[in-house]
Amino acid sequence: MGKSAPKAPDPYKVSAAQTQSNKETAEYNAALNRINQSSPFGSINYTQSGTDPNTGAPLYTQNTQLTPQMQSLLDSQMGAQQGISSAITGTLGNLPGAFDASGINTDKIRDASYSSRVAQMKPEWEEGWRNLEGTLSDRGIPIGAEVWDNEVGRYNRARDDSLAQISRQSELDASGEYQRQFGNLMTEHNLPYQNLASLMGVSSPVQNPSFSPFAQSSSNPTDVAGNVWNAYQANVDRHNAQQSNMMGGLLGLGKLGVSAFAGGPASAAAGMASMMSDIRLKRDIARLGALPSGLPVYQFRYLWSDSPMVGVMAQEALEMFPDAVSMHDSGFLMVDYSKVA
Repeated sequence: MGKSAPKAPDPYKVSAAQTQSNKETAEYNAALNRINQSSPFGSINYTQSGTDPNTGAPLYTQNTQLTPQMQSLLDSQMGAQQGISSAITGTLGNLPGAFDASGINTDKIRDASYSSRVAQMKPEWEEGWRNLEGTLSDRGIPIGAEVWDNEVGRYNRARDDSLAQISRQSELDASGEYQRQFGNLMTEHNLPYQNLASLMGVSSPVQNPSFSPFAQSSSNPTDVAGNVWNAYQANVDRHNAQQSNMMGGLLGLGKLGVSAFAGGPASAAAGMASMMSDIRLKRDIARLGALPSGLPVYQFRYLWSDSPMVGVMAQEALEMFPDAVSMHDSGFLMVDYSKVA
């Protein structure tokens, strides 16, 4: 409690240290995995070619060198594929343009379907009308009568429903014909592309010579930031424990009593050095906290000593706990700690 709390680490310096550690680890890992290789196909070698202008990180170049036999085989494959590519390029010039189905017209089909179905139904409708007329006439129902109008209306609605069904069917007929013509046009349009796909099927990518893989290695970066902040927290915990122990000792004065104030076994000089709480006898005063009662607690030095002490100020205790404050024969104030805790 007599010492100030540990100063927190500078977060910017901690971050910079962590960043530097991360960079060094990244460079170390990169070096671990840049393994030069040599095989019957050729070789792979790494060389540092410079540094990144923004980060300063080293830049490497990977160089692959094939054996003469592998290089000859690769050149042969590339030549064959180049010939196929030229043939494909020539075929591309004969491809049709964008697919266009705007020439399909199914209006005549729809109209023809409608007319044909109406013609088929017309005799049935005429016969139905003759039967209706005869029935109404036999019943002696005159034209314009309510019964006449109702029956005629029922006949007309039935015929209109038939016409609507015929119209829907003619639309379906037209749609089916559109699909048939569309399919024919699509087949004709896609034929050149299918031929091109067949030609391209002969083509195959040039085989890149492969090298044996190797086990990757890595090293985790040191947790610099975590170590710094953990150490800081440990120091804070240690400081708080010291503060708590000293505060406990201060509160213990109240439990032990203040026999020195009443002229007990302790000498008067010892009583003034350890029990006097008058602010006029103290210097270098700094507040540390407060007792559970709310009375402030300070670190200070007596006028006659350089040793740091901890305690309360009699003048403040007088305001909160007047019964705990008394005056020494010397005229300075003293505090009974058992009454202020």
